[in-house]
Amino acid sequence: MFAAAAEGVDLARLLLDLLIVVVAARLAAELCERVRIPAVLGEIAAGVLIGPSVASLIEVTGERGVSLGVLAEIGVLLLLLQVGMEMDVAELSKVGRASLFVAVIGVVLPFGGGAIVAGMLGEDAKTAIFVGAALTATSVGITARVFGDLRALATTEARIVLGAAVADDVLGLVILTVVVKVVTGGSVGIGTVAGTFGLAIAFLIATGVVGMLFAPKVLDAIHRRASSGGTIVVAALALTLAFAELADAAKLAFIIGAFMAGLALGRSDHHERVARDLGSVGNILIPIFFVQIGVNADLSAMAKPSVLGSAAVLTVVGVVGKLAAAAGAAGTRADKITIGLGMIPRGEVGLIFASIGLSNGVLDKDLYGALLVVVLVTTMMTPPLLRLRLGRRPVEEAEFADESVEAPAGGWLEVLDGEVHLRALPPVSQTLSIAFHTAAMLDHALPGSDVMDWFARSRAVPVAYAADDTPAFLAVLRAGGPRAWRFLEVIGVFERAIPEIAAALHRRRADIHDLDPLGALRFPVLEALREHHGDVLAADDELVLAALAADVCEDAAGDGQCIVDLVTRLGRVAEAELIARVVADAYLLRSGLADPSVFEEHEILQLSTHLASPIHARRAYLLAEGIDDLPHWKREALNERYELVEQALDHPELTGRDATSLAAARMQSAQRLAVSPEAAQRLRHASTSYLLSHDPGELARQARLVEPLPRAGAVRVAVSQHADRGHWQIDVACRDTNGLLAHLSQALAQAGLDVVGASIATWADGAVLDSFVVRTPVRPPARELAVAMETSLRQRLVVPAVSGLTMEFEHDSLPWYTVCLVRGPDQDGALQAIAAAFAAAGVVVHSARVSSSDGSISDRFTVSDRFNRKLDDDAAERVRAALEGAPPRRGLARLLRR
Repeated sequence: MFAAAAEGVDLARLLLDLLIVVVAARLAAELCERVRIPAVLGEIAAGVLIGPSVASLIEVTGERGVSLGVLAEIGVLLLLLQVGMEMDVAELSKVGRASLFVAVIGVVLPFGGGAIVAGMLGEDAKTAIFVGAALTATSVGITARVFGDLRALATTEARIVLGAAVADDVLGLVILTVVVKVVTGGSVGIGTVAGTFGLAIAFLIATGVVGMLFAPKVLDAIHRRASSGGTIVVAALALTLAFAELADAAKLAFIIGAFMAGLALGRSDHHERVARDLGSVGNILIPIFFVQIGVNADLSAMAKPSVLGSAAVLTVVGVVGKLAAAAGAAGTRADKITIGLGMIPRGEVGLIFASIGLSNGVLDKDLYGALLVVVLVTTMMTPPLLRLRLGRRPVEEAEFADESVEAPAGGWLEVLDGEVHLRALPPVSQTLSIAFHTAAMLDHALPGSDVMDWFARSRAVPVAYAADDTPAFLAVLRAGGPRAWRFLEVIGVFERAIPEIAAALHRRRADIHDLDPLGALRFPVLEALREHHGDVLAADDELVLAALAADVCEDAAGDGQCIVDLVTRLGRVAEAELIARVVADAYLLRSGLADPSVFEEHEILQLSTHLASPIHARRAYLLAEGIDDLPHWKREALNERYELVEQALDHPELTGRDATSLAAARMQSAQRLAVSPEAAQRLRHASTSYLLSHDPGELARQARLVEPLPRAGAVRVAVSQHADRGHWQIDVACRDTNGLLAHLSQALAQAGLDVVGASIATWADGAVLDSFVVRTPVRPPARELAVAMETSLRQRLVVPAVSGLTMEFEHDSLPWYTVCLVRGPDQDGALQAIAAAFAAAGVVVHSARVSSSDGSISDRFTVSDRFNRKLDDDAAERVRAALEGAPPRRGLARLLRR
């Protein structure tokens, strides 16, 4: 027993460690992103602060340290999986000569220089080799972000650097694989190195061929047979773990296996789903890896003069080696200094090298600290140096055709040998048009150097979006893949012409730890619709724009202005409000699916009337499906809700010639049954929600009860058999007054009647019709109830003391009203107290469903403020405060007012 308790304490402490790590990492990353510092640096700093060097909040030894270390290892595995998935093998095979030479020189010189310097500092051969390997990596993410900020991603220098960085990643991983096996496997010799290199190449070839040929087919087969979409993600993770285990069994670095699994998965049609779901896990575990790096750092050791001296020398070697790599671009017109500066940052990859060296015992604390300083310094120094260099270099004089030049036959663009090229030099006014048409071609071709150079020269030219550009942009939205979005981001189209998309991409980029920040260029809602409803998407511009808006506008359900601004900018001013409503109604359809009440007739009719047309309802439903993956039961509920709405819209119970809505149809039918002209007139002025809540016969009967309107203080009651056995409906007609529902509920409670449901209708002249459904074996006496209610109205309202009731307000389940859910122990006077709380807060109750089971109540009210709007947070808090003990106050708005 005591052992179990001890284990419980250890688990509790481990959970606390995890809490500290996750919160510290997120806070530090958020702070760094706000000041445009790479998030990983903030996470490392957080690790230093919570680790043994400063606060000692985290244990680095014993079982707790091992457990956090395991989570960190899984994090780095997911990191390399992301790197592999984002790497385009086709683009890698087309890396230009200049990029390849820059990458090779940028690996060889730092590797050789680092190994020599480490040997001169007294390190043995194994350690020297590892230090040299740690200096080889280049962080493509940091460099790409700086070029992107300066709208220079399309320049020759940026293309060379980014191509070199991609090749650098592959070379660095091969070197890491070889070095890890060499330094952990015995003596260092030519035979050992050659054998290990051969094994690494064989592993890469074998896993690459097997993975890329068979993994996509296996995932397709699983997708066809699986009943859950999550099965694909689990299969992808299993493949990753299997490849990592194979690499480890071959005594290679396990992360190379994860990288190769990423390459294989990146070729699958399901890679977006895998990237999204595993990326969510990675957002938690990858920061743990970087925090662990800081936790393992020893500030006292890093502050030693000898460590700082080693770090300084290694930094110089690393920087000089990368600057010299620019020689690989000889023969091009690119600025060599810019290329060299772009190759400097080590970033995440360098941190992986250092971490593996420490965990394998190759690096001691001093050398680990020195390498950590190198990574931090090179990562921090690159952005300002690149900005300084690019800022000083004037944008080349743009070469553009005269605006009067017409496009050649066949258009400005053509595809030759798998590349998109310019047929002639276009005028600058064609920037957006050519950008969109080029992007639409990139599923089957790559942009040629002349196209990229033309956009690079125009990067400082202002671009104004015009309505004429929308058809070409819609073509990209319908068919463009990640390569198209990457191209548009690279040439700066979004930032200059569609800032709403640029802002969304910036938010996404700040939330991921991908080595390639351009991996944020995904539009999941649009892609989901394209995959499942491509035929509908092809013919419906409004649905395409609604999907884009749902992807771009953060919290799209409540950010209608962002949607309106985006659609207006895209030249569809007339449709902007409509598309904003489609997005809002998609979220409305998804809300409250766990509540059975949303499937009741009057709420389906209310929702149908709000959606108004089958076309609008269909768009909202398709968008609701694509917003994100729903659990199976919720998807079934969404389908059922939409089918009911579709039936209501396509087959209304009554469609008079003058009926403009379902509510109007019911009103006309009830008026014919009412007979009395006064009752018919009463129905004409009834609220839409009331008309949708009752069938025409019931509406006519209740209208006759209200007419003529009772005098003040008088109550007219009618009792009828309810459809449910043992239940009766009590209709009450009277004039409005403060706390009316509470007074009527008090009379019913005193009569011993168990209220299970209620609805309320009000009119501008003060007429009120309250309908209660009560559970009782005998018919309640109408006359006695009327007398009791009149007596209650003359008396001071007594609010019973209740306790333990909780209120939850849902604003998205219904189009017009807020839903209030009240739960807690069943007790006398609960309904009176709830009604009095609504009255005290000036809240209008439109309907109520009261139920109890096993000593607990679960009541549901649809409510609004006195202006018939959904409640805001302040109103909800007033209701809660009133329920907790504040008595109803006179002078507040009447409880029931339409």
